[in-house]
Amino acid sequence: MESSDSLQDQQKKVSQEVLPPQIEPQQARQYLQCILENSNDLIFSTDTEGRIISFSKGGEKVLGYTLNEVIGRSIQSFATNPAAFEKLLTASRNQDGATRQEMSLRHKQGHGVHCFLTLTNLTNEAGEKTGTIGICRDITVSEKLREDLIRIDRLAEIGRIAADIVHELNNPIAVIGEIAGWAGTVVADAKGLSREDREELDMAINNIGEQTKRCRNITVQLLTFARDSTPSSSECNLREVLEKTIGFLNPELKHGKIEIVFDIESSPCVVQSDPRMLEQVFVNLLSNAIYALKEKGAKDGRIELRCSRSESYVTIMISDNGPGIAEEDQEKIFSLFYTTKPPGKGTGLGLPICQNIIRNLGGEIDFESKVGEGTTFTVKVPLSRNQAEISP
Repeated sequence: MESSDSLQDQQKKVSQEVLPPQIEPQQARQYLQCILENSNDLIFSTDTEGRIISFSKGGEKVLGYTLNEVIGRSIQSFATNPAAFEKLLTASRNQDGATRQEMSLRHKQGHGVHCFLTLTNLTNEAGEKTGTIGICRDITVSEKLREDLIRIDRLAEIGRIAADIVHELNNPIAVIGEIAGWAGTVVADAKGLSREDREELDMAINNIGEQTKRCRNITVQLLTFARDSTPSSSECNLREVLEKTIGFLNPELKHGKIEIVFDIESSPCVVQSDPRMLEQVFVNLLSNAIYALKEKGAKDGRIELRCSRSESYVTIMISDNGPGIAEEDQEKIFSLFYTTKPPGKGTGLGLPICQNIIRNLGGEIDFESKVGEGTTFTVKVPLSRNQAEISP
């Protein structure tokens, strides 16, 4: 008996500790007001017509509006898709429990805010529906992370497929190279050919050989990129790397009617670096400049390549007279997956990869841009030891 009474006493004690005392209405209102003022989420309530009658401080953080700016406005008007929001409101009014769905709302500055929205009916003491209570949590960052992970997975799969394709391409490329070499031998030994025909055939065979080497280099670069190999380090002539890069992009330059100004000294400019990775960086920077000039549509498109040397570095400047980079985009252009190009034109990977390559090579990359005037990218690459010793 004593054991039973003791157990009941303990249960009573626990109940008193766990269950809160009766909250007075005034205290309840203070609690609610504290939640509304300190929550980072947007908490709102509407009347039966969907007009806003309360709006939390968190709403200013989520959408940028103050209470005075939204009071009396339709909550649907803040949705990027008002019809879908109206449909969600109707569904919530016909349910007893909460309705939850992801929804995009429009920020005061114009951009979309991806939110997780919960709607619950607001009722009076008689149980009549008098409006709606909504809680919006900004999940834009987590949504972007989810999209980035999907893109990373897709790019990883593309890399795997590209590696398989490269292996398949290497065989016919090798065969073409061997045939070109054999054809050169046949032409050299052939009799009865005029000098003009022989020179024309030699030129054609040499072109086949050069293009075969180019294809082989591209496949090697693709494999290197897919495998994410570490950079090599050797002495290379920077002028030759830049000339090769421009030759690689000649088809785009011809179609765009863009002038290339090659303001680099003719004497060898030797750096201690990885020529393949430097070529990848320069191809990307020049391709971006070409794209910018084509988008501008000007007939006087101009890309200038300049080079200067210090005690330890060679500085390469690639300038264009394109439209420039908008100020709001400048601080983001090295961010992964950030691109100002339309869908299908850019992945947002080029510049982050360039930055990573140059850092791995012991160099630096930066830029300056003015809207309407153009952009200049600056790449610093370490000199080789021999060149550093003879630098002025």
